[in-house]
Amino acid sequence: MDVPKYLLEVFKTDTDSQSDIFNGFLQAIPSFVYLLDLTDQKAIYLNTRNNIVSGYSPKELFSNDAEVFPIQNFISAEHFFQFLKDSFKDAAINDSQTLVLKIKTQAGQKITVSNKVTLTEKDDDDLPSVLTVLADDITVQNKIVDKTIQVQNQLNDAEKLFNYGSWEWWVGDNFVIWSDGLYEMFGYDKNDFKDSLMPYGFYQKHISPKDITRVIKVTMDALDERKEIYEYEHEMRDNKGNIKQIAVRGKCFLDEKGEIIRVLGTSHDITEITKIKQELETKVEELSKAYDELRKSKDLFKEAEAMMSYGSYEWNVQKDDIQFSDGLKRLYAGSDITKLPPKLNLDFCYTRIPSEDLENVKNVLHNAIAYKETYSFEHKIVDLDGIEKDVHTKGWVTIDEAGNTLKLIGNTVEVTELKVYEKELERKIEELNQTNQELGQFAYVASHDLKEPLRKITAFGDRLNQKYSQQLDENGRFYLSRMIDSAKRMEVLMENLLSYSRLSRKMVSFERLDLNKTIENVLSDLEIKINETNAQVCVTKMPILEASVTKMHQLFQNLISNALKFVKPNQTPEIHIDAKEATRGELIRLGLDYKNKKYCKITVKDNGIGFEQEYAEKIFVIFQRLHGRAEFDGTGLGLAICRKIVENHQGLIMADGIPDEGATFTIFLPTDPDSLNKKL
Repeated sequence: MDVPKYLLEVFKTDTDSQSDIFNGFLQAIPSFVYLLDLTDQKAIYLNTRNNIVSGYSPKELFSNDAEVFPIQNFISAEHFFQFLKDSFKDAAINDSQTLVLKIKTQAGQKITVSNKVTLTEKDDDDLPSVLTVLADDITVQNKIVDKTIQVQNQLNDAEKLFNYGSWEWWVGDNFVIWSDGLYEMFGYDKNDFKDSLMPYGFYQKHISPKDITRVIKVTMDALDERKEIYEYEHEMRDNKGNIKQIAVRGKCFLDEKGEIIRVLGTSHDITEITKIKQELETKVEELSKAYDELRKSKDLFKEAEAMMSYGSYEWNVQKDDIQFSDGLKRLYAGSDITKLPPKLNLDFCYTRIPSEDLENVKNVLHNAIAYKETYSFEHKIVDLDGIEKDVHTKGWVTIDEAGNTLKLIGNTVEVTELKVYEKELERKIEELNQTNQELGQFAYVASHDLKEPLRKITAFGDRLNQKYSQQLDENGRFYLSRMIDSAKRMEVLMENLLSYSRLSRKMVSFERLDLNKTIENVLSDLEIKINETNAQVCVTKMPILEASVTKMHQLFQNLISNALKFVKPNQTPEIHIDAKEATRGELIRLGLDYKNKKYCKITVKDNGIGFEQEYAEKIFVIFQRLHGRAEFDGTGLGLAICRKIVENHQGLIMADGIPDEGATFTIFLPTDPDSLNKKL
């Protein structure tokens, strides 16, 4: 292709060989050179380096046929030329721009071409008309750049994933090159630092004061000694104020003379690892302590076995092999456990069981194996010293996945002394019951036989007072009055004592009882006292029980009477009687039979004089009084009778008091009819 005339004019050559000279010059340029006529929208020159566009002719390269047009990042040749016109619209001659074109070769391969475009001529309207373009294939370079970026991204991802960053320092430079991970670790934006260069010494400013001296020494020693690898850890505070633990590993690179030319290193955020390590160390320490405690417990267990004469065993049913604990060995061996055979089995155990117990033991073990149930039984054994012992054995069965019996595991404890104690206790209980019965009969007879003399004393005293009081002086009338009062108190005391004696001695009949009706009757009996004191009595709905009608009446009459009696002067009594079902937690805490019975919880609360909580049990003891008779009358038997009534109904009564604020009596009574015998 001939060289355009305007190029010849640029070089101002008049010889006939002008075309050949410039052709040679353009062909010698290593880049692909082409000229574009923006007015006619065509290429007016291409040098021989057009292999860069895979041999496309100018017409093909800038074809108006969209199916043929090979430039991928423009829709058509018209679009391409219009873009160039707009780009150089305000440009001056010799102004240049870089343009990247994506070209699809005739073979279907995609290449990337970098084009340096220069404006070389304008038309009469001062618009761009001719462009000179130097093009180079940068496909390979782009792939290398893309690969480099990919590798760098992978390194950045790895740094984020493993919480580390890298740095590089060339000896003598005032800057250190930081990786993206290091910027993120220290809480900085890399864009705030030109070319990712960090001033030398900036890293050290973040190191904890307690570590900085050590870190500098380790680093300087590594440089002085030309260490290839050096390591240390330190604490640091990042730009956001977070405390972190960092592990540093550095590598020194030497020149041919052995001098350090650069240092490359990594900083790894081990904060979480350090925490885990500390937790593991703590766990190891705890496990070590637990092991020591377990060892001590094992020793204590052995001592306890020896002290309490018991032991454990594990019988492998299939192998007929029994493992005895030291305690069980002593139980069977007696004074010397070395007398035991090397292998213990069921036959050995059977030889140590007396014949009268042997059949029962075999039956229990047979049933345990057959039905896979827990077992518990007592029997006798004879140790190797010939001493007979009473023992109690309790155990359970382990099975495999198929349901076959694997092992019998259990404990055997010697109860020889316990058996002796039980027999002695039974004898003592029998004697105590006999004594109690005799005391009860004595109390009944005494109180019953004393009633008649007391009635006579009271009667004659009243007559003497009516007929002869005027003939007595003041002292005589005082003595007579005191005698009559004492006799009446004695009579009341005998009645209460007789009542208490009946509770211990007589069988009480039970029937279905509506407590609402019982309390209603009690309040009716106390109506005069209630009216005299203007007492306020509030009663919620009460339960239905199986109980003694008379005893329940007596129970609540005593409690309400106390609430009306033990009040401060000029105080209006307030009494609240409430009932609800007792909770399982309450029954467990109180030791009541929560499995087989239901209980109601009844409270009788007043606003009276109350009492110190330390006397909560004392007030239920017979003849115990917290106040003198001069303050409040009474015999000291009322609350003792209340407790006896409640206990006879298989219940429980408790008291809570606060001085000058009042007292609360809480009663737990069974509500399930089947849980009580009809007779007590």
